[in-house]
Amino acid sequence: MNHSTVLTSSLQSLLFSHQDLSSSFFRKPTERELEFLTVFSAVKSLLSSEEISKLSRYHTKGRPRYDRLAILGILLLKLFYRQATMKETLLLLQENGNLRDMLGIREVPSPSSLSRISREVEKIVDPSELHERAIDLYIKDMQRMVGHLSIDSTTIEARERPYRKNKDTPVKPATPKKRGRKPKGSPEELAYREQKAREEEAKLHYLAEPPKHSIAKLEMRCSLTAKQNSKGKKQWFVGYKAHLSVDDFGVPISYAVTGACVHDSKVAIPLLKQARERTDFFYVLLDKGYISPLINTYVDLIERKVIIDRKAYRGVAPIPLEPSVALRYRARSTVERTNSELKDGFLPDKIYKRGAQARYEIELAILLTTMKKVRNILLLKEQIQVA
Repeated sequence: MNHSTVLTSSLQSLLFSHQDLSSSFFRKPTERELEFLTVFSAVKSLLSSEEISKLSRYHTKGRPRYDRLAILGILLLKLFYRQATMKETLLLLQENGNLRDMLGIREVPSPSSLSRISREVEKIVDPSELHERAIDLYIKDMQRMVGHLSIDSTTIEARERPYRKNKDTPVKPATPKKRGRKPKGSPEELAYREQKAREEEAKLHYLAEPPKHSIAKLEMRCSLTAKQNSKGKKQWFVGYKAHLSVDDFGVPISYAVTGACVHDSKVAIPLLKQARERTDFFYVLLDKGYISPLINTYVDLIERKVIIDRKAYRGVAPIPLEPSVALRYRARSTVERTNSELKDGFLPDKIYKRGAQARYEIELAILLTTMKKVRNILLLKEQIQVA
């Protein structure tokens, strides 16, 4: 966690109901509005003093004065109320005085002003850093290790032209290889051994490099992917993928947002590295899409246990998991529920932003999902202590 000031905030602000502030509003706020105020206050508590200072600066020449912190609140408000576009969010603000008071604005900004200032907010506030600070506080408050780390991805549709490789780019034809064993001492054997040595060196470098470097090499642009539905037919999607690793309570410990064409197995090891930097875990639960020798090698390297579901091969039914292993594998349903809460709770049916702005919105939605899951756990913990 690299930021200039010492983090003194606490996730206990998620438990504050703000009922004593009801008299401060024009009308009695609804439960939904109070819940948004609670989440917005918790997100602000995760900001460092340097970030708050940058967000509190106003424009002074020729334009209305809008607090960047309020603009950040509008970005969160759009996701919290699942508004498809910013125009719908601004209409909601114009009709709801309580939300304007919560954000601390008197005049609703125009769409052009909001678009311009939101670009400045995106340069100041990094959702991945806020998520890391929230997870550090969560792990510290819970004082526990993660029993099962479940990893899965979900496709998020976007209204954007997908990236396609340029067909005009010349492709170097592969040189035909001779089949069979290479003669000892021949140039073919030496070339084969050198190639295997380079592949092994690249593999060791990949397992040792920081997770951010591994993720940066992946395709981040909006792209096309196909998924097989329950009837065995392919469905095509245009958009992005959110890759999550969650604990036993469904709290996202680490995440990555990539293009939809990125295979799940390519993101598993970076997610495991990020999760290992923040906490520790015993078991890794993965579905059939994560079958990869490289994942098994990394999990063995960190001396943990991986459970991957088995798949059919050439029409032959897979060997079922052992009863004890199958019972433990059932804990993987937590990541599927978290993916559903992310898409059904904070993301619209289709994202209308593009490129980096679309990925930024998805990361904010993951942050809100994390805050919601942590709040539910803290409430449960408080009820147990009172009982």
